[in-house]
Order: sequence, then C-alpha cells, then structure tokens
Amino acid sequence: MQVIILPEIYGRTSFITKLETSFLEQGISVTTLDPYDGKQPVFDDEQHAYDFFIRVCGHDGYLSLLQKTFRETVGPLFLLGFSVGASTVWRMLDHPDMAKRVQHFVGLYPSQIRHYLSINPECPVSLVFPKEETHFSVQDVMSALGDKDFVTCFQCPGLHGFLNPCSPNYVSDLSGAFLRVFHNFDFADLNCADLNNRLDACLLNAFE
Repeated sequence: MQVIILPEIYGRTSFITKLETSFLEQGISVTTLDPYDGKQPVFDDEQHAYDFFIRVCGHDGYLSLLQKTFRETVGPLFLLGFSVGASTVWRMLDHPDMAKRVQHFVGLYPSQIRHYLSINPECPVSLVFPKEETHFSVQDVMSALGDKDFVTCFQCPGLHGFLNPCSPNYVSDLSGAFLRVFHNFDFADLNCADLNNRLDACLLNAFE
C-alpha cells in the first residue's frame, strides 16, 4: 500500500511534513504531491495563497499532477487530501480506471466538491467537513453526498483549515488528534470501517 498526500493551497506546511514523517516512521511508503515543486512560498493571507496557487498550479494542473502520479505508480493506493487537494482527488475518482486502485480516500474540508456532486466514486471515501463554510451550506452538500453508496461524511467542530498551521482557523489539538488516527493503523489489511471509527472517535463528531 502506498499513501499519497495532497496538500491545500499553502503547499507543504509543517503539518504535512509531520503527517508524512508519521507514515515513514511506520515503514509506509508515502508520496506528497507538492503543487509548488519543492518551493516553500510565504503567504500574507489566504487570498494571497489562493492567487498564487491559481497562477502557479491551478485546479486542472493539480489534477494533471495527480493523474501523472497514478500512471507512475503501481499497486493499491490510500489517498489523503486537504481542501483543494481533497477536491482534486474527488475529481479524479470520476475516472473508473484510476479509482479502482484506490483502497480508501480521506478528504478534509473539500469545499470545491460542491461543484462536482454528480460524481459517484466506486471506492471507499471519508469526507470531513468543517462546522460551517462561508460560501455554501455544509449541510446541503453533505445531504447530497449522503445518498452515494461508498461515501461517509463527518462534520468537525473546527473551521476550514483547522489542520493547517498557516490558517487562522488552525486548532493544535485537532491537528494532533488527526495524526493519532493513523498511528499503528494496519494499512496491509485496511479496514475501512475501523478507519471511520478512528476518525469519529479521535477527531470528529459524526453528522446525523
């Protein structure tokens, strides 16, 4: 099993590095898709980060990077995406030839998914939404996704970017809890129900 991490518009933050390290220390193969190709830009605020992402990479560019990575790897994959990274994975799942290799996809605050609700992934998907979003109703999106066979939605008490130390919504306790979700997790015998239970117990409030 190989893990692929797709960061948000801030790129490789200290949290992403910690997450990657936690997998490597457990002997798990992991690849982080860096939209900035190793550069570590410093942003004044979220708008600055978004404008830079659109100019340097963009949504379609990120999707192309993920598709290229799929073509260059073999075997089953576990995907972790954050914000725009999560939405990028979701778009990729519209391609059955690629989606069939995904053993599980976990996406955090994937706000752009609201534009792609017609996609019906055929692999296990766990989506973690924040308490609220500025531009759309989280509850409406989760309700639409709840009708899909392989999708499980959660709602976290944090706000968009709660795992990102560069975000004003960063919550250190939630960041630590998320890292513990994958501690000593058996990727060789991946149990999707167990993973969802870990997410629910360690980090989230299930949306009911």
